[in-house]
Amino acid sequence: MDAGSVVAQYAAAWSRGEPESAWAFYAEDVVMRLPGRGSLAGTHAGREAVIDAIGKLLARTDGLPAEVEVLDRLVSEERVALLLRESVSRGDDRLELRRINAYRVRDDKIVEIDIFEADQYDVDEFFG
Repeated sequence: MDAGSVVAQYAAAWSRGEPESAWAFYAEDVVMRLPGRGSLAGTHAGREAVIDAIGKLLARTDGLPAEVEVLDRLVSEERVALLLRESVSRGDDRLELRRINAYRVRDDKIVEIDIFEADQYDVDEFFG
């Protein structure tokens, strides 16, 4: 399967509200880099560490699935960048954000995830 197809299936699992299905696309040695100054910012290495970090981010929302819209994508042989619009909430607080998630795929698994926020200050404030 090509990188674009892997990431499309991964994104579709998130859109369906099925994080466990999405996590199946992570390689055991996946590395995720989260920007910002919050407690979860930094490099998370290994499948379990990445899932744990994402779980902690999700725990800071009200539990409803994030609304995710793929606005555009750039695809090469092993990399995919998705321009996303996302919306998450916690009680009366709602965060509307735009971000780019860049993925590297090897052997039909995601091995790297780099997140780039359009407004890092809003993200830090919400998830801080």
